[in-house]
Amino acid sequence: MICKFCGKPASIYIRYANIALCREHFIQFFEKRVKRTIERFKMISPGEKIGVAVSGGKDSLTLLHVLYSLSKLMDFKLIGFTINLGIRKYSEECVKIALENFRKLKLEYRIINLRDYGFTIDDIVQYKISKRVCGICGTVKRYILNKVAREENVDRLATGHNLDDFLQVILQGYIHGDLKYLSKYFPVTPSRNKLISRIKPLVFTPEEEIKKYTVIKGIDYCMKKCPYSFQASSHT
Repeated sequence: MICKFCGKPASIYIRYANIALCREHFIQFFEKRVKRTIERFKMISPGEKIGVAVSGGKDSLTLLHVLYSLSKLMDFKLIGFTINLGIRKYSEECVKIALENFRKLKLEYRIINLRDYGFTIDDIVQYKISKRVCGICGTVKRYILNKVAREENVDRLATGHNLDDFLQVILQGYIHGDLKYLSKYFPVTPSRNKLISRIKPLVFTPEEEIKKYTVIKGIDYCMKKCPYSFQASSHT
C-alpha cells in the first residue's frame, strides 16, 4: 500500500476512512482530528492553562504529546499531573515513565503521592476497607486532580478517554437506563461550584490508532496493567 497523499509506503490503513497513510501523514491526520474535536466543542480558549491527567498509560501520554504539539498553534499552556497511587510493582513504573515524558517535553508538572493523604490503594485492599477498590480509586483521583488543578490555577483538566471508552459507557448507560451516568462522559464537563471543567480531546479517537501513534512517535508508556483493574469499567 502507498500513502494517499504522497505516494510513500503506507504505515497504516484506516478502514473506516478507506485511506492508507505514511507515518508523517498519519500523524497529521491524527492530530488534526484532535484539533477539530477541541474546536468543535470549544474545549480550549487561547491563553488558557490546561492540566493533563497522566497515568503513565498510552492514552494519557498520547494526549500529553498531542496537546504539546497543538499548544503553540492554539496558544495554550500545559501542566502535567500524575498521582502515585502506591500500588506495589505498578505505580512506581507508571510515575517513572510519566516523569520521563514530562522532562522530555520540558513541561511543568506535579507528582502527587497518595501516601501524603494518609493511605494508598494497596492499604485499601490489604485492610479490606472496601470491595469497590476501583470505585474508590476513581473517586480519590478525581478529588486530588481537581484539588491540584485549582492550586495550579488551571482552566481545564484534560483526560485521555478515547472513542472505545466512550462507546463502552454509552452501551452500559443504555443497558442500565442511566442517563445521568451518560451525561458524565460528554466531551466537555463544564465547571461548577469548585469543580474544574474537564475535557476529553481523544473522545473520537479509536484506541487502535492511539497505539499506532505511540509507535510512530516513539512514546514510551507503562504496559503493565493495574493488578486491580479487573474491577474497573473505564479509566479516569
